[in-house]
Amino acid sequence: MDAKPGRVHIDPEKIDAAVRNERDRIVVALRRLADRIESAPVERVSKGLGWVATAAETLVRAVERALGGEQKGS
Repeated sequence: MDAKPGRVHIDPEKIDAAVRNERDRIVVALRRLADRIESAPVERVSKGLGWVATAAETLVRAVERALGGEQKGS
C-alpha cells in the first residue's frame, strides 16, 4: 500500500524491534552492573553499598510503575 502525501506510515514490526533492542540493552547493562557489584570486594564497596541499594530499589519501583506493575509468570 502506497503512503498518501502528508501521512506517516508506522511500521509496527520496526517499533517492536526497536523496543526489543532497547529492552535487551537495558537488561545487558543491568546484568553487567549486578556482576560488577557481586564480584567487588565487600571492603571496597561497603561505604557506598547503602546508597547503591537505595538507588536500585528506587529504580525497581520506577520500572514497575512504568511497566504497569509486576506481571504474573515473568
